Amino acid sequence: MERFEYSTPTMGTILKFVVIAPTQTIAERWIDVGLSEIERLIPIFNNYSPASEISKLNARCGTRTEISADLYRAIEHSRRWHELSSGVFDITCGALFELWKQARGNRRLPAKVERKEALERSGWNYVECTATQDPEAPDARFFLTVHRRALVLDLSGIATGYIIDSLADRMILAGCKAFLIDIGGDIRLGESPLGKEGWRVQVAGLEKSDPAIMELSLANCSLTTSGDRNQSLVLDGVTYSHLIDPRTGEPLTNHQSCTAIASTTIDADAAATALSVLGRAASSQRFETLPIDQAVLLYSELESGPAQRSTIRFSRLLAEK
Repeated sequence: MERFEYSTPTMGTILKFVVIAPTQTIAERWIDVGLSEIERLIPIFNNYSPASEISKLNARCGTRTEISADLYRAIEHSRRWHELSSGVFDITCGALFELWKQARGNRRLPAKVERKEALERSGWNYVECTATQDPEAPDARFFLTVHRRALVLDLSGIATGYIIDSLADRMILAGCKAFLIDIGGDIRLGESPLGKEGWRVQVAGLEKSDPAIMELSLANCSLTTSGDRNQSLVLDGVTYSHLIDPRTGEPLTNHQSCTAIASTTIDADAAATALSVLGRAASSQRFETLPIDQAVLLYSELESGPAQRSTIRFSRLLAEK
């Protein structure tokens, strides 16, 4: 068995495969299975393409629209995480996310009236998603209606996780067992490589210049980090994160990140965002109810002197908090 690697640009970032295979030919076959799956799914979830299924759906508010099984499942996973997180994971806040994205580009805070209007264009109560029968039935059909003008569904907080899980499942069915799949830091791990205890993965620090704060040995799980390390706006000494609290319509201003470890990348992806928004105290109360195994929260706070950086680690595996 040997180690084979392949990487390629995708969705504005880098897709990386590492597979353990007996020959290069078999490794290439498994990687091709993964590449075929991601090429199938990108036209569904690509928010940046007006031709994608999600973009066309967002342009048809008020119309009952038939959607693909993949989009239906991703939306239902998002609804599940909205409930698990007490509403802080919310894909219906696309208008709000876009408003603050423009603010970071323009380096100008949006007016209060703009924030209020964007927040009012959000809410799961406006989203009706149905299946004609058991969603797992081969002939099931799926429909979605958005009953609110200009409401925008933004799946960016869960779509990458859904895509990684889908292509990993395809590769496993093809016979691949030991693998690492990484799309922009969202990671899915298969069995341990070449007799080792696990894949070695690092948890990054808060700043780009910081060294990794810890190294973990993991297998048969997923890992995702969410925070303002790469996306934020600093104005008048205040750091505005790209992470938005749907309850207030405002971005986080406390410098922090969360790394979540779960069985699936969907759950790790959503949990990293949700726990970041919930913050330290609420995350401590919520952790045991979430479908994740570990979480590492990093945060920075100002006391009497320079910023103090601290780490909280929740873990079912290590029984530590």
